[in-house]
Amino acid sequence: MFKKITSIVLITLLTVFISGCGLDKGVAGDQPTNSGQNKKPASNEVKEIHGMMENIERLNLFVEHVQSGKDDKVRLTRYTDEGDPIYHDLANHDSKLTIQIDTTEDKFGQGEVTTYVCKGIQKQESETETKYILEQCPDFTDLLTISYDVDKEDYFAFELKYGVGKQNVIDTKGQKLIKDLQNGETVTVSDFQFSKSEMNAIYKRMIFSNYLGEKKLSKECNQKPYKGYEMNVWINSGEQHFEWSECDKSNDGQEMNELVANILEILRKNSTYQTLPEVKAQYE
Repeated sequence: MFKKITSIVLITLLTVFISGCGLDKGVAGDQPTNSGQNKKPASNEVKEIHGMMENIERLNLFVEHVQSGKDDKVRLTRYTDEGDPIYHDLANHDSKLTIQIDTTEDKFGQGEVTTYVCKGIQKQESETETKYILEQCPDFTDLLTISYDVDKEDYFAFELKYGVGKQNVIDTKGQKLIKDLQNGETVTVSDFQFSKSEMNAIYKRMIFSNYLGEKKLSKECNQKPYKGYEMNVWINSGEQHFEWSECDKSNDGQEMNELVANILEILRKNSTYQTLPEVKAQYE
């Protein structure tokens, strides 16, 4: 009994000691791990968190402005595995592109601010990745590469239930597709599969929607009927669950609605889906 009590006391003291060290480190001026990752990016900021993107449209707009000769500036914040931010401040003025890279908050980085002058920037897209490349920029060329190749993951699958009563189902894990004909009937495909290119396109949209990030969604809706949504995503050994309604007008709700719209656009072009009967009625 005495040995058991002694072990508990030692574990408690060790926990307090470790916590105290963490507090002392914070006072010394180091940034807390994961600081800022859960904050929504500013309108002029793009975030890259372990391959997930937030506000990537702003970087695309910057590329367009540079290529058309319009002055603009944007910040790309990339987070290390330890949660430390590295800032990439890009500015285009009088047809001159500069990038300032700030690693002063990266505990394992060089801890310096470096500026490069470049000729321009271009965006290159393929079926498996999107690259942002700086042109004629000495010592720094690859700004950002976003990969969405499902073959590089150990496992990737998702299930999406959507529509009134969530009667429509896309289930790549169970290889099942259900279409609600909205007249009390449904039609089911029991061996449904997307092609690799379709899965890459869907995975791309999920990454651009930062599907691994924290989402605040609402299932409440005061209208009848209303469309509900439920999504499960399995990636490697992890799983994400989302549930919301069309009445969710928050930024997260709108982002998830856009993700669903993109998935359904890909689905409607699928050859198997195109063989299914048309919707026979409309919910009112």
